Amino acid sequence: MAATAENDSGESASGSTQKSLKRACDCCRKRKVRCDGESPCGPCRKATIRCAYLQAPKKKGPKGLRSARVLHALRKIDQSASLTPDGPLSPGALHDGLNQWYGSSSSSPIPLSNHSTIDGAMPTSTPAEPLTTGYGYYGPPEPQSYAMIPQMDRRVLPLDQSMSQLWPSQPSQPQQSYYAPPLRPQPTVPRIPNQRFLPYVQLFFEHLYFIMPVVDEQIYLDPYMYNSTNYMPPETYAFLCALCAATVVQLDAAIAVPEMEPLPGRPTSAADMFIEECLKVRQEIDYIGNSTTVTVMTSFFIFAYYGNKESSDKAWHFLQEAISFAENLEMDDENSMLKLDPLEAQWRRRLYWLLFITERAYSIQRRKNCRLHPTIELPLAFESEDPRLLNGFVNLAHLFSAIDDNFVSIWKGSARRKALCSEPWLAETQRSLDTVALSLAEITETTRIDISVSREWLHILAWQMGVSNGLVCDKGQTGTGRLDYPIEVARRTVDIAERANPLALDSHGIGMEQKLSDIAGCLADVLHVSSGDTSDTFLHGRQYLHLMLNKLSMMRGKESRYLRPLVAKAGGILDSQVPRGMPALPAPAGFEGKVEEMEGNGRVDRRLQWAA
Repeated sequence: MAATAENDSGESASGSTQKSLKRACDCCRKRKVRCDGESPCGPCRKATIRCAYLQAPKKKGPKGLRSARVLHALRKIDQSASLTPDGPLSPGALHDGLNQWYGSSSSSPIPLSNHSTIDGAMPTSTPAEPLTTGYGYYGPPEPQSYAMIPQMDRRVLPLDQSMSQLWPSQPSQPQQSYYAPPLRPQPTVPRIPNQRFLPYVQLFFEHLYFIMPVVDEQIYLDPYMYNSTNYMPPETYAFLCALCAATVVQLDAAIAVPEMEPLPGRPTSAADMFIEECLKVRQEIDYIGNSTTVTVMTSFFIFAYYGNKESSDKAWHFLQEAISFAENLEMDDENSMLKLDPLEAQWRRRLYWLLFITERAYSIQRRKNCRLHPTIELPLAFESEDPRLLNGFVNLAHLFSAIDDNFVSIWKGSARRKALCSEPWLAETQRSLDTVALSLAEITETTRIDISVSREWLHILAWQMGVSNGLVCDKGQTGTGRLDYPIEVARRTVDIAERANPLALDSHGIGMEQKLSDIAGCLADVLHVSSGDTSDTFLHGRQYLHLMLNKLSMMRGKESRYLRPLVAKAGGILDSQVPRGMPALPAPAGFEGKVEEMEGNGRVDRRLQWAA
């Protein structure tokens, strides 16, 4: 007979052409997979776990255990053993380890905690529980998360006579370990100590979490994670490196970040050290073939690091990488979301919409195409841990949803832009920006600033598209079709910036500087065109330009890199007159200057003398 039958004890019978299998190994029996009876057997070699024949065969094996859970437990035992090389690694120890996970007299799995998690980190209340995956869902570990368990090299384990049963010698072949594939050379530089991460993670939750609410603080603010005795899986370790690097560069000099003593063999800059470590660890794991939500977040925070460094090509690459992982996880499909645990689905919705908002804003700034669209429902604000925070995030998503593909295509300079950009379309776009994201009273200040400035920035971009297509002129136009419309936008922007908490404004990083710079640059162009107009509207416009340049002179605790190009662009506009009653303009940081006041013709002339 060609078929093979297997009894309850794991034994199988085959035809005369196959070797009779008298007994299945312990691991295959636990995992409920077919064993070939070799020592070590094929399935164990493939799964990189020890193969042993220690437990007595039973007529009826345990029911209800999934292979993935058992495989995870076996790897966990291997990991624990490797971290204590002085302890005996005997067959008895392996047998005791299996009983510890599954019970010596019962095969029921250990009860799982309901503690939520975002990335598969070990629950702190029960350190011995298995790792979990997804947002707050405790179930059998998914196979793709196994890359987080470091592969163990047999050469680092103590060898004694008792281990000869696990790895029998092979006289006909060179001696090698079937326990794990050959590893890369061990790095000479050790990991960054766990406790080094915590101060930067705390900074993230204090200042940036309102902008990027996709990280579970119950997990990542738990002191146990940063205990020196806690072993972080490589994917979690790489994620924290990326998060810390992005936090440091986004806050820049806006706040005093914790000082860190340089570690031997690493960059002195904390941000550079974290990002270098993140990229190095990623080279050592198969994060592409085993992607999880943590993989998506890691790529996103690498993007945030390079975006704030203004390495636009690298930033765009990692943003697209994060989007690709999200698509592989079907985060853009509402039907897939509905099949998930509700809590996990809510975390994934947040992450998808953060990618959507970020890609839409960054692709406009860099004139790129968009891949993501509003294809899934927004997260539920009132079922979150902070409804006020999530309400702001949802409003920001509504704002960028008003920017359709036509807007991006026209701004990018597509050949179809003249056909797409019409006066009705432009008027509808401006109206949509004014009618979405209006409930800003019950949200955090950081998010309110983001929504308000982003709205004015999009207004300016839409107006510029109208100018380039002949839809804006000086005479006979009303509303957004007026030539002086950027002055009105600048007035609203100055009002937002002047009222804002400086730290809340600075926490948006380089993106806020770019938006303010775009508005100020457009205002300078309009003032140049109307340089002969002495009406109050244009005189006020010059004052708004002064105030915006002042704001850029002290963004994130230092002078913005966009300030000097704007000053050069403004030219003689900065010496123009402003009407009586306007506040005197202080000299921006980084420039030597003075304000001269001269009475004459019923008006006070305030001239700011700029010197580089």
